[in-house]
Amino acid sequence: MKLPRYANTLVARLIGFGIFLVLLGTVGRYFILVGYIRDNLIEISSAQQTTLAHAAAQDINERLTERLSYLNRLAAALPRDRLKNPEQLHAWLQDHAKLQSLFSLGIMIADPQGTVLTDYPAIPGRTGRSLARNPDFAHLLAGNAGVGAPMIGQLTREPLIPMGVTVHNAQGQVQAVLIGISALAAPHFLSFLEEGRQASSSTFLLVSPKDKLMMDFSGPVPTLQPLPSPGIANTLLERAVTGFRGSGITRNPRGIEEIAAVADIPSMGWFVMASVPASVALAAVEETKSYLLWHLLLLLAIGLPAIGLFVTWVLRPLFLAAEKAEKMARGEIPLEPLPVVRADEVGHLTGAFNRLLNKLAQSQAELQHMAYHDTLTGLANRSLLVDRLGLALAGANRHDTRLAVLFMDLDGFKIINDTMGHEAGDAVLRTVAQRLSSVVRQVDTLARIGGDEFVLLAVDLPHEPDDCAERIARKCINAVTTPLRIREIECRLGISIGIALCCGDCQPERILAEADKAMYQAKQQGNGSYRIISSCTEHHMLALEH
Repeated sequence: MKLPRYANTLVARLIGFGIFLVLLGTVGRYFILVGYIRDNLIEISSAQQTTLAHAAAQDINERLTERLSYLNRLAAALPRDRLKNPEQLHAWLQDHAKLQSLFSLGIMIADPQGTVLTDYPAIPGRTGRSLARNPDFAHLLAGNAGVGAPMIGQLTREPLIPMGVTVHNAQGQVQAVLIGISALAAPHFLSFLEEGRQASSSTFLLVSPKDKLMMDFSGPVPTLQPLPSPGIANTLLERAVTGFRGSGITRNPRGIEEIAAVADIPSMGWFVMASVPASVALAAVEETKSYLLWHLLLLLAIGLPAIGLFVTWVLRPLFLAAEKAEKMARGEIPLEPLPVVRADEVGHLTGAFNRLLNKLAQSQAELQHMAYHDTLTGLANRSLLVDRLGLALAGANRHDTRLAVLFMDLDGFKIINDTMGHEAGDAVLRTVAQRLSSVVRQVDTLARIGGDEFVLLAVDLPHEPDDCAERIARKCINAVTTPLRIREIECRLGISIGIALCCGDCQPERILAEADKAMYQAKQQGNGSYRIISSCTEHHMLALEH
């Protein structure tokens, strides 16, 4: 009969209140903390996928643009009189295309009626084949050079992407069509998507909405598939086909929840979707749920009286941590590790949360660095160069100073790359990057914008910057032309430099184009030459030879 009396004691009430507090605190932490972590992980994962998607889209756009530019240069150099002689045409194509590695399945030349005149490398059954019924061929004849619809090759039986340009006579009439073909799985073509899949848990889709096709890079071998019918594909993919660009949570056709982001490839009308399974991105949420449930059982096992007496003392650090985390979520204080007051369960949870925040911050910083730097040399990439060039132009205009853009292209690199392999070529590019970095100032920006092309942005030059630009160019030439050893073989490189000077009233893309133009003029003068163009005064240029 003592039980009713005991139930009315202060101890029983404290124990009951302690149990209530433990249950309430556990339930509150379960929903608030788990929801907070889930929302933050979704936000961070969405940002990661967005960064990956934009980086992939930029990489694909650059690679496709590079291949179209190569076809245009090849079309401009094609002798029109050889179109009537297939043997001479094949010999010319072989001489000009045998060193190229941009099109893994070769280059074809077809007449305006669609008959393939020749190809290189030769694939049995391709020469003499008619392309007249191909919609992309008719599109080319209409003057719309560019990238065609992805397809499964009828001869190679593998997914590929065709690209084409037209060859005109002096009257502007189409005389021939140049078509380059690259396999989806070709090395150094869409390798960013494969590398991204291997380096993280993300998968990629490359989608051509107008062709209703998608290229799936989720497996070891890329596949080409038609877009699923509405209602079968995941919701985000259907929205992306109709114009949506952004990120969100969706389900793929297999019913797996994913966090995905979409980025445009504007020059092609395609888009990239990067996604990661929610189970991978939100794995910490399930761990937090299990930890909270285990924590509740542990507290109950210690003893109900102890819970009643110490519940406030035990939970106080958690309350303080939750308050600080909430302030960080509201933006009242900067993001920083939560203080670990004691090495107990609450301290372990706080430490795990701190480690999670630190790991996610490191991942985001690495992705940010990858988006603005060249992965091979560690130099700035084109995006970072354009940003800094814009700032430099504004500074030059504001402080009445001058700047120079040195567009540098290596001479002799392609021979090394083709004869000794891509690993040797990569080693050469890294060595050149180190040598150029050693001769530039800390205030200047050295970037690699693709292949064997480097750009140096020199700022804060005097009002007569020609001499200063010449000195910089000579230093760069001396640094590059010094012999280097690759695999115990002495190799020599040359360099052609185009220099564009500006007083601050130019657009970034214009001054880069001027420097590029000057570089090609310097290349015509011979190895180790440079040419200076002033971008501030139209048609005013000064050529200097070294």
